[in-house]
Amino acid sequence: MNKLITLLSLCLLVSSTVLSQVESTRKCGTYEALQQAFEIHPELEQGYEAHQLLMNSYQGSSVGNSLEKADGTYTIPVVFHILHNYGTENISDAQVYDALKVFNREFNAADPDSVDIMADFDTLIGNANIEFKLAAIDPLGNCTNGIEHIYTHETYTGDAYAKIHQWNRANYLNIWVVKVVGTPGAAAYAMFPASTDGNGYWLDGVVSNHTYVGSIGTSSTYNESTLTHEIGHWLSLAHTFGDSDLINVGPTICNDDGIADTPVTKGHQSCPTFVPPYGWADCDPLINEDLQNYMDYSYCDRHFSPGQALAMNNTLEGIAGQRNNLWKDSTLIATGVKDLLLPQDPANTLTVPLCVPVADFTSNKTETCIGSPVSFSNASWNAVIDGYAWTFQDGVPATSTLANPSVSFTTPGYKTVTLSASNATGTGTETRTGYIYVSLDYASFDGPNSIDLEGPSAQWFVSNNLENNHGEFALSAGTGYNNSTSYKLNNFKDVSGADLFNDDFFYNNRLGGSVDELITPSFDLRYTTGVTMSFKFSYATNGTQVDQITEKLKVYASTNCGESWVSRTISIDGTSIGGSNSQGISGANIVTGGYAGYSDYTPTSNNDWKTGSVSINTSSAYDKVIFKFEFTASDVASNFYVDNINVNGTLGLVSDEISALDLSVYPNPSNGEAINVNYTAQDEAVTFILRDTQGKILSSETLEQTNTVVNHSLNNSANLPAACYFLEIKTGEHTTTKKVVVL
Repeated sequence: MNKLITLLSLCLLVSSTVLSQVESTRKCGTYEALQQAFEIHPELEQGYEAHQLLMNSYQGSSVGNSLEKADGTYTIPVVFHILHNYGTENISDAQVYDALKVFNREFNAADPDSVDIMADFDTLIGNANIEFKLAAIDPLGNCTNGIEHIYTHETYTGDAYAKIHQWNRANYLNIWVVKVVGTPGAAAYAMFPASTDGNGYWLDGVVSNHTYVGSIGTSSTYNESTLTHEIGHWLSLAHTFGDSDLINVGPTICNDDGIADTPVTKGHQSCPTFVPPYGWADCDPLINEDLQNYMDYSYCDRHFSPGQALAMNNTLEGIAGQRNNLWKDSTLIATGVKDLLLPQDPANTLTVPLCVPVADFTSNKTETCIGSPVSFSNASWNAVIDGYAWTFQDGVPATSTLANPSVSFTTPGYKTVTLSASNATGTGTETRTGYIYVSLDYASFDGPNSIDLEGPSAQWFVSNNLENNHGEFALSAGTGYNNSTSYKLNNFKDVSGADLFNDDFFYNNRLGGSVDELITPSFDLRYTTGVTMSFKFSYATNGTQVDQITEKLKVYASTNCGESWVSRTISIDGTSIGGSNSQGISGANIVTGGYAGYSDYTPTSNNDWKTGSVSINTSSAYDKVIFKFEFTASDVASNFYVDNINVNGTLGLVSDEISALDLSVYPNPSNGEAINVNYTAQDEAVTFILRDTQGKILSSETLEQTNTVVNHSLNNSANLPAACYFLEIKTGEHTTTKKVVVL
């Protein structure tokens, strides 16, 4: 299933179904995109027409329907969903509190900038009497501060499908904060209530770029009224320039919004200079336009008109989008906001309840070397936090009470990290098993070498499922080249039985942008020249046009245990793809198996495979090189397979000191006999360290003989379990490693 409303990110519908505010140039294909929405969800057209009738009812009149709460205040519970990748888009709670402060002020005619309103409109300041409060109880009855922080690649998408974790729109105004909104340049968009009824309920809410939330943090006072503008749309207000298209430089057609006390307006991209006596009369030289209205694009924002305030009140009294349920006492009690104070100060934490924290953290890397520092960062949320308690498996330190500690690890393998965040209410704990992978301090293989994924070395790969979601690399028997074992990235999920009330229904629509990684064991390539790493891969797509196939494969190499990576140019079947700074392979280049058909794609013959390869210029720093396959999915992605990893090249001489030993290790493979070494000792002693695949030392001894032939049986090397082992040999400053197999 393709994006249901790619059109939302294409244009962010204006005044019809979706409306957008943009940072510089604003483009919108309103009617084309709206027609696409009607073709997919025909019932949305009825909601649109009902909305138009509602707006037209205000024409020529400043009196709306009889309002149940005409003399009262409408209180609306709000939840902010902060979608992030642990970057600057993961804004602070203080910035959210500030945003709430801004639009509470602006919906209640309390903007201090209102003193600057031009004379034509300084008596037309509308007070909508709407207050917004962060929810104190979530849909499951749990304590919340009304802000949830969600790690997801959807922060880079910002379209309709980024509206994950939607709370019941009949009880909450949902606001999603993201890094990217729809298409580049978009700041925010909202949905008209009548366009979200029926099966369109999941489209409801507001999506905003993080730099347009409030006036502090990553935002600014210049952008602070953006959410006010979007919530105006959410409450049925059109732009002051109406439904005119946004063509390149912005709204260029004079139009009206259907509200009697807002004049016909052309609209502007920025705040123009006053022309005497007041000077914004582009549509009628005798009538100034209200470019200081929150529903214009001019960034001169100062006020709503009384007619707009009345229109929003009418919307809150109506059934469209279930807006009339938001402010009822039963809703305010259920969401915990009935007796909460308004946040008048963004630093005032007493306006939200003190909940148990939700522990969360990130680190500057998840692969590292023994002894190399890893920086951990607290990202816990849902509460003010008083204390932290970290534990690190084999870490130095093993525990910490700092919010953001730095830790190194003493042994190789997967390491578990735990963070507990606490306050007077309680403690939240997050444990991530195998979160950090610490590489062996020696190479798993000498180069050149091959891994066919049939032996025990197939288990030495590191699979990074970055979002801990459905798709991840795992060994899959009988699916590889020549029907062997391969690593399969399972992107397929059967959603045929899901409905709109099931998150699985949107699985394919939210697949795009997810990243998975597969990292090889290490290779010692110091003495191998002309190195290429080749691999077999198989992939089918659900795209039917080449331009739809945006999923991507990239290959990286690292010489420092994955602390930094260098992308490599990929050749396919001997033909180079991309330039020296490879951006990976995509489109037709990545497809080997044709159309997947939204099935659990499995290669059926060797014809479904291609050979990829990358070249490496080696040096003395390449003593333990690892490679990473990185697959970035799209919404048409299917299963991806990797097999037969081969490191090819010409093996040269090892260091003279190692070569002079003329070392042999036998029997290899063995049937449990002791491991013997035979060598010609030179001027220095030789140390032998035998380890298992997890780096545990099984035997370590130094033989002091010099200038003689030595034949020695290693201690504790007999009757070892069947497995692969590594024998590290050191003499002076020189080291090499031999693989030993016990059958």
